[in-house]
Amino acid sequence: MSAWVHKQNRLPVSAKILVLGDSVTDNGLYIAYLDAYFRRYHPGKDLSLIPLGVSSETASGLSEAKHPFPRPCVHDRVQRALDLTEPDWVFCCYGMNDGIYHPLSEERFQAYRAGMLLLLEKIKAAGAKAVVLTPPPFDAASFSFPAPRTGEGGKPDYSYLSPYRDYDDVLSAYAEWLLTDPALEAAGAVIDIRTPLLQATASERNRQPGYSSGDGIHPNAYGHGVIARTLLAECFGENMAHIEDLSASLEEWMGFPLVLRRHRILADAWKEHVGHTHPVKTTEALPLEEALAAARLLEQEITHIGTLQNEER
Repeated sequence: MSAWVHKQNRLPVSAKILVLGDSVTDNGLYIAYLDAYFRRYHPGKDLSLIPLGVSSETASGLSEAKHPFPRPCVHDRVQRALDLTEPDWVFCCYGMNDGIYHPLSEERFQAYRAGMLLLLEKIKAAGAKAVVLTPPPFDAASFSFPAPRTGEGGKPDYSYLSPYRDYDDVLSAYAEWLLTDPALEAAGAVIDIRTPLLQATASERNRQPGYSSGDGIHPNAYGHGVIARTLLAECFGENMAHIEDLSASLEEWMGFPLVLRRHRILADAWKEHVGHTHPVKTTEALPLEEALAAARLLEQEITHIGTLQNEER
């Protein structure tokens, strides 16, 4: 963890936070949980979360042969994202797709390393503070492996559809690099979300032997809650001892459905406004100005709910 995190280990009064990442961030439930937590427990803070995840994306620019299209790369859009959003902080979570579901190789690792360092350079040049999240684990026990596939020369044909069974070893190596390389400490903060997710899955599986943490690649709602809980504690200095299951706690709150709807509107609009190279466009996305107006109306309703609940206490 970088020195910057120790200095800024508190909730700011105001901040604009851009969140970049692949399909886990595109789903964005952990971002919605963060937003809901801020609104429920710190309504006086002006914390703006800008969700900009794109499914299939990498930092490395790599793509497996069996992927239906060349994977999007964050470097195709990051400068435009930074210019349009002008963030104070940038959270970024990459790695799951960067090993392209193959065994560990030095060539692929170096592509990931170069892509992440370049991303941090661009964030720093934009005047923002970078917060890197380690990639979440690949949970083989939750993945439905198809019959083995072979490619040229009879070699295994690995892809997101048929990953290397021990692919989590690759993500472990990527996470270890993020957490230990001094080059990253100089560029920004690193938050380990991998370890809490592994611990949460092990704990749940101990209680329920058949527990599924998601689909193996994408965590379930409980896992997104673990990510948000970790960020709140490690990046914002929040005492989370009183909330063990953040996802369940926040989803019981009356304001959460409105927060989630607001999040989806803004995520779709920002993604298409900034642009990306994923061939599937979000056709229901509103033009950004319309999305921002809709978000303001929802924000008024969320604030009203919070006011009513405070009066009832």
